[in-house]
Amino acid sequence: MPLRNAPIVEWPPALAALLQEAEIKSGNDGKLVCHCDVDVDAETLRTIHEFEAHLRRRLVQLRLAVGVECMIGEMNPSFSIGAPSDRGRNIARVRLSFHDLQSGECVDLTDYP
Repeated sequence: MPLRNAPIVEWPPALAALLQEAEIKSGNDGKLVCHCDVDVDAETLRTIHEFEAHLRRRLVQLRLAVGVECMIGEMNPSFSIGAPSDRGRNIARVRLSFHDLQSGECVDLTDYP
């Protein structure tokens, strides 16, 4: 099934705070991209990886701010970019990124469990 015809999955509310510092900009090809680097604890890292496994071959809907239209796009694999700034509470600094973003109205979707 082509990716654009696959069901859309909502970014987990439990991970919403991770996208507060997300930057949206045009990539080299003119399409919108988004990324942020965040410190995560072990439980959050596990939740990110479980979501990525669930997301295979699906688009993700991001609600980046209250009252702002949603962005729908494809999630890139997350990866560690080093040690967290607060090593007492977190285990890694992770980059979350998305590509081929398109803005639109938020729709109610079946959330990731």
